[in-house]
Formats: sequence, C-alpha cells, structure tokens
Amino acid sequence: MTPLIRLVKLVKVYRPGLHPVTVLKGIDLEVAAGEFVAIMGPSGSGKSTLLYILGCLDRPTSGEYYLEGREVTHLSADELAAVRNTKLGIVFQSFFLLPRLTAVENVELPLLYADLPAPVRRRRALEVLELVGLADRAGHLPAELSGGEMQRVAIARALVNRPPLLLADEPTGNLDRANSHLIMGIFRELHAHQGLTLIMVTHDPEMAAYARRRLTLRDGEVVADEREGGNESLPGEEARAEPPPGPPRGGNPAACGTDG
Repeated sequence: MTPLIRLVKLVKVYRPGLHPVTVLKGIDLEVAAGEFVAIMGPSGSGKSTLLYILGCLDRPTSGEYYLEGREVTHLSADELAAVRNTKLGIVFQSFFLLPRLTAVENVELPLLYADLPAPVRRRRALEVLELVGLADRAGHLPAELSGGEMQRVAIARALVNRPPLLLADEPTGNLDRANSHLIMGIFRELHAHQGLTLIMVTHDPEMAAYARRRLTLRDGEVVADEREGGNESLPGEEARAEPPPGPPRGGNPAACGTDG
C-alpha cells in the first residue's frame, strides 16, 4: 500500500550570508494513513522546518516529498496552494483568528475558496465547532474566548474542509495543562474514531505520549522512531471531555503555520 507520506533524502539548507546552515540532513521517512505521529527534539533540531515542508509551506533544498503518491516538491505555487486546500489542515501554536469575525465566521474562511453556497458553509462550520465542543460559542468573537477555546476554533477551521492529514506545530504551547490535555483528547478522538492522520510537533513528552508513534530529531536527523500499540491509559485522561462524533471525513481542508 502506498504510504500517505514518503520522504526520500530530504535536505533543507538555509543560506544566511556566507554561512549556510543545514537544518535537515537527508531525511527518509514514511507515514501510513491513519497514524498519529509526534515529532520531538531540542530547539534547532529541524522539527518545525520538517513540519512546514510537510505542510507545503516551505520547499526542501533537495530530496523528494510524496503525498498520496504524488511528488509535490516541484509543484508551482498555485499547485501547492491547491494541495494545501484539498489535502492538509494545519494548526499552529498561535491561533491566527481574525479578531472581528465570530468563531463560526473564522471557521468558514477556508470554505470561501471552495465555491460553496453560504448555507452549506455555515452548516459545515457549525458541524466542526460541535465536534470540538464549541457549538454554544459559535457567535462569540475571539476576544470573548479563552485560549483553549481559541485553539479549538483553530482546529475546527483546519478540519472544515475535511482533510485526510492534520499537521500541528506546538498546538498546546500557549495553553495551561488542563486545556492542553483537552486539545490532545480531541486529537486522539479524531485519530481513533475518524481515521484522521495526525503529525504533531511538540517539545512536551507528556503531550507526545498521546501519539502512537514518536520521532526524535537531533541536528537535522531522525535519531529515534518509536511505535506503540494497544489502548493503554494516556496522561490527563480525567481532564478530557469526549467530543461528540463529527461529520464523515471526505476529501478537502484548511490550512492556516517557527522552527524548533
């Protein structure tokens, strides 16, 4: 079976003046559809650079990136935008919500590019807000929401086009522990019950424990690749609420993205 993601000798070099810096050093990696992967490593290890390349927000210097069997590193800017709008949802540490739009209007934004009627956009946005437990906050502005609620709105926005792949860059970095576990509980539900593939960058081992596969990067190389199975209890189990089942997953998404 073709992996959802395949990287072949991926290299990224930044060239500040006369002193180029190699951030990724020939990464080979495969991720199957339905995996939940955490990428860890010290600051400067290349983990966020890798995530940005996976999200088609940056290009490697050399090497190949296959997404669903299609090589994407040499696509045009317009073609990459189409990939982001049909295959990827991206969640960042900062929420990037527009302050003058309500929660539901922020979630609707990616659908404006899908040429859907307004009632369909609104219904889809309300469905994903319900999925993340915020149906009752749909009409609130970002300033009226807590940090955890704003991150859940950002997750809903990333899911509204129903992508097969969700990428998250330090999604709990700005949150307290209770909200961090709540966000990770939502990710686990999306993975377990909707088959969503998740790849998450985190510096926090407690958050990484939610994933079933953990990659460790150091100096631009993968130095550990650990997998685990079973349904053992995860950290913060008592802190998480079970979100209601969401709409069936289909074919499109939201994108919205600092290196660690």
